[in-house]
Amino acid sequence: MDITLKTGVTLDYDIFGNPEDPPVLLVAGQHQANLFHQTQVPFLTKRGHRVITFDHRGVPPSEETPPPYTMEGLAEDTAALIEQLGIGPCAIVGYSLGATIILELAAARPELLTRAALVGVPWKPSALHRAIREDALERLRSGAVMPPVTEGIYRAMYLFGPRALNRDAFIGPYLEGLRGLAASGGHGALGHAEASAAYDPDPRRIASITVPCLIVGMEHDIMSPYPMARELARLIPGSEYREIKNSGHAALLEKPTEVNRLLDEYLGAGGSATPEG
Repeated sequence: MDITLKTGVTLDYDIFGNPEDPPVLLVAGQHQANLFHQTQVPFLTKRGHRVITFDHRGVPPSEETPPPYTMEGLAEDTAALIEQLGIGPCAIVGYSLGATIILELAAARPELLTRAALVGVPWKPSALHRAIREDALERLRSGAVMPPVTEGIYRAMYLFGPRALNRDAFIGPYLEGLRGLAASGGHGALGHAEASAAYDPDPRRIASITVPCLIVGMEHDIMSPYPMARELARLIPGSEYREIKNSGHAALLEKPTEVNRLLDEYLGAGGSATPEG
């Protein structure tokens, strides 16, 4: 379904589950929201949630508006979607770029959220992540494209942990799937990369967040290293921290059962689990 937001962009969105169930908005990373559809959507709907997903501006079938994008602007899109669908205040779950968008949204529009789960949030990149990001920006701006096999291998190495990389039954199918991302350039790829690179939130602003938050780090994540996730959890008053062992950044693919368990504890049990770390 399409909706034209007051921010001036038309987004594609989907709603799953019983209309009477409490809403949960899932905010994807840089690519399509269908990353959630195989595991998180069926699980959460069975657990009594009405689940809403959407594709960001720049990600077809949503409108491919030209850059520049900002994290603040992507958060405004998300806020407008919540308001115009009439689902707020609601629980919200974000992965990667989507988790960073939620961080900004929680600071700017806390009245729209009841609680937030941030999985693999790259709010404070490491030196290695900055280098990966700068390389991606240079290639996107120049129009350079890696050969599909090279692109798939390169992405797999920074998305997955060592156990997944060495398990042929896992990595074989996903190498094939990741090859398709080689052609995922265009406005969205560049706009999202530039928005991520420019986002540098003031720790004092983060410390002012009042929305209950669950921060999920992954043991082998080089895009959002777990020490940074732990630091974020310490900054946000009353937040909870969980860590997924033996997983890289792409925990939604690598450890979907563990991600679902954490979301179920936090959303279903009202966020009453004991913090770790």
